[in-house]
Amino acid sequence: MFIRLAQQHRAADALLSRALHTEELRVRQELWAELRKQLISHEQGELLEVYPLLEADETLRDIARRHAEHANDLEDAIGKLDTLDARSSSWRPALERLVAIVKEHVALEEQELFPRAQQAIGDEVAKQLEQPYLRAQELAAQSFG
Repeated sequence: MFIRLAQQHRAADALLSRALHTEELRVRQELWAELRKQLISHEQGELLEVYPLLEADETLRDIARRHAEHANDLEDAIGKLDTLDARSSSWRPALERLVAIVKEHVALEEQELFPRAQQAIGDEVAKQLEQPYLRAQELAAQSFG
């Protein structure tokens, strides 16, 4: 389960990098639409299926709280970009802020939260989380059309 989440992090990172480095407006808009969908559906899947399980475990409750703080920062950065025209001079700095938030969030999850959660819940429970997570993620992604 946590390996899949890390793979999705890398896919989003690649899209973020492409969005940062393109000057072509159409490409920038298309990348933003896909990025937004990926980031939000990923977070929704985590918030609905992964982190409630972690919050239920007293020894992992702090992980869920730290993730929630980062998720709020991520939502704020996405919301800011949603208000900006991709042609705006403010768009790139807002995207750079989102990139920094995503990188920090990914580092926290992959270096600290995921290993600790994996150790605490074990391989079998982690494996059982994967399908519900993927379903929640897919439902969230479908809301984007």
